[in-house]
This record gives sequence, C-alpha cells and structure tokens, in this order.
Amino acid sequence: MLTSMPARYKVLALMFALTFVTYLDRVCIGATATVMSGELGLTKTQMGEVFSIFVLGYVLFEIPGGRLADRYGARALLTRIVIWWSVFTAATGAAWSFSSLLVIRFLFGCGEAGAFPGSASAISRWFPFSERGRAQAVIMVGSRLGGALAPPLVVALMGAVGWRGVYWVFALLGVIWAFFWARWYRNSPEEHPEVTADELALIQQGRAGKGPSHEVPWGLLVRSRNVWALCAMYSGYAFGLYFYLSWLPTYLEEGRGIALQQVGFYAMLPLLAGAVCNLAGGWLTDWLSRHVRLRWARRIPAMGGLLAAAVLISIAALAENTTIAITALALSFGAADLILAVCWATCLDVGGEHAGTVSGTMNSLGQVGGVIAPITFGWLVDTYGSWQVPLLIAAGYYVVSALFWLAIDAEKPLVSSLEPREGSLSL
Repeated sequence: MLTSMPARYKVLALMFALTFVTYLDRVCIGATATVMSGELGLTKTQMGEVFSIFVLGYVLFEIPGGRLADRYGARALLTRIVIWWSVFTAATGAAWSFSSLLVIRFLFGCGEAGAFPGSASAISRWFPFSERGRAQAVIMVGSRLGGALAPPLVVALMGAVGWRGVYWVFALLGVIWAFFWARWYRNSPEEHPEVTADELALIQQGRAGKGPSHEVPWGLLVRSRNVWALCAMYSGYAFGLYFYLSWLPTYLEEGRGIALQQVGFYAMLPLLAGAVCNLAGGWLTDWLSRHVRLRWARRIPAMGGLLAAAVLISIAALAENTTIAITALALSFGAADLILAVCWATCLDVGGEHAGTVSGTMNSLGQVGGVIAPITFGWLVDTYGSWQVPLLIAAGYYVVSALFWLAIDAEKPLVSSLEPREGSLSL
C-alpha cells in the first residue's frame, strides 16, 4: 500500500509522525510534574517557571528556524531539530535540581523551535493550494494524538521505569524518526524519484515556489499588518493551550480530586477533542475557500472556534460539578483547535515562498502567551489557592484573539507578485 501512495502523502505521513513525537515529548512533563516536583522539592511557581522557560527558548529560535527551512529546506533542518530535542528529552530524565531542570528545558525549547515552521515550509513545496488546509490539519492532528496519548502512556511507563525512564524511552522515538526523515525526504518534489509527472503537475498548481528561497523581504514583513495581527491573535490561543500542556494533570488531581491512576484518561480527552476539531477546521476552511472569499474562509472557523472556547472554559471555571467542568474543558480545547490548521494555512497564504519565515514569526511572537501562561497559572494558584481566576483570564484572552482575526486578510500576500489564490469572491 505504501509503495502505491502518492509521494506527497508519504511526506505528510512523516510529518504526522513528527508532530506526534513532538507532543509526546512536550506534554509528558505535565504528566510527571507532581512526582518530579515532589522528588526535586519544587513549588508550583517553580514548576511554572520550568514550563515557561521551555517556551522562552522556543520563542527565541522559532524565527531563525523558519528562515533556515525556507533557505536550506526542511530535510537538514528537521533532522537537526529532532536529534537536538531527543538529546534534551533524555537529559530531562537526568535532572537533579531546579536549576538543572531550568537549563535543560530552556535548551530543549531552543532545539525544538522550527519544527512546525519547517513543516509549513515543506507543505508549501509539496502540496497544491487546494490541499494545504487539510494537510496542515493532518499534521496538527498528529500533535494532538501525541499529546492525548502522553498522559496515560506516561502514567503507565512511570509504574514500570519511573518518571526518569519515561524521558529516555521517548528520546529514542525521536532518533528513529530523524533517521527515516533524512533518508527519504527531499526539499522539493522535483528532486524526488517517487514523484510522477502527474503528481508534480498537481503539486505545482498555485504553489509559491519550487525550492528553498533566499531573500526574505524583512521590511515588508515588519510593516505587515497581517503578520503582526497573526502574532497577537496566536498569543491568546497559546495562553490557553499551555494550561492544557502543562497544568491540566495537576489541575485534575489537585483541583478536581481525580486519582492519579485516572488522570491520564481525563487529561487525554481535550487533546482527542482537539484532534477531531483540527480535521474539522482544515476541512471547513478548504470547503469555505471554494464558496466565499478567502479572508472569510479563514476568519469564520477561527473566530467561531475562539469565541466558543471562551464560553466553554468559563463554564469549566465556574462549574462545581467535576463532570461538567471536565466536559467543558475538553470541548473548549476542541473549539480553540478549530483555528490551528486555519492559522498555519493563513501563514502559507500570506508568506508564499517565505511561508516558513512567516509561520515562524507567528509561532514565535505568538508564543508570548505560552511563556506567561504557566507562570501565571502557577503563581495565581500558589497565591490564591484557586484555579478559577486563571481559567477566566484564558477565556478573556480567547475573545481578544477572536477580534484580531478582523485585521487578518489572507488575500494580501507578503509579496504581491505571488500567483492569485483560488476561491470564489462571492461574499
């Protein structure tokens, strides 16, 4: 079956596996946080700093990572990234103090930066415009399934190899992926022997460029309202996201009284909802792009998802019933994730052959919300002993992010000489 699969779908399968492993490694620290904190003597504020310093390293190197993907291609970049983060995944399992954990997680974040912009750059080379929303959705589903499986898998592995051994097992998965990626992938379909003439013709429809780009129009990027609005919008999404990626298991155990053995199951529910909604968001934006103007094909699912997420996480914050709260949290995460494929597809619309740089900029500056969220949650819970206030803050941030979509226009590429986009102009 794999031999008859179009080459671009094999690229997609490899990138699905990439994001799956990425989120196994990223989310597992949330599942080990309680045990790790107990052994290393960490407060919630300190653990929040550990969560946040990873995001800080990620922020600092995201734009360079995206630019390197545009310039040199995703083959070498993603190989380097995955090997780097696998080393520091293993090193997390060897941490002996708060300070050592801070250094390791910062370097982990530096190394992982560029993974998603590298994937976006690869999609811009390997997929026609009409398939990009769905391709981005499939990649993001990999991240959600990895994140969903991480908590129950970590709980099971901790029973067998301890919390430190969990990181060593996950590190090995990254090294295996890097070997297959470096061996099979090529930076453009024109270079790959498995790409047929028919598939190549399809890929080239509406594609911004054939290979790695060299000159980034930095002046246009800095002056682009689209780019700044994308960054501001994404910060609200990231603020909510990092509650789920860092504090959710602790919230379930301490805030809702869920037993450790059940935490893994309940912690995976929001990520599973996200996986479903990622696919729905990618499909919906592609479908809308054939019926309404592209700007609205991106705005409708994104704004709707963020506003629904705000309402649902508010319900979770205020609900006294645990079942209602967990259900609302899962649905809120799913609603927010309607925007994920849309955001990255919009970076392709705006960036064209500079898609890696634009997506790296969005994912870097937008991660400001991800930097402040873990510290904010940890400090507020330490100070006030309640999870309600930080969850309501996340709800407000979702609303602000939804409004920023009114300033984002996917029909205005960074470089105006790019080929016209498909889609009806009927709305």
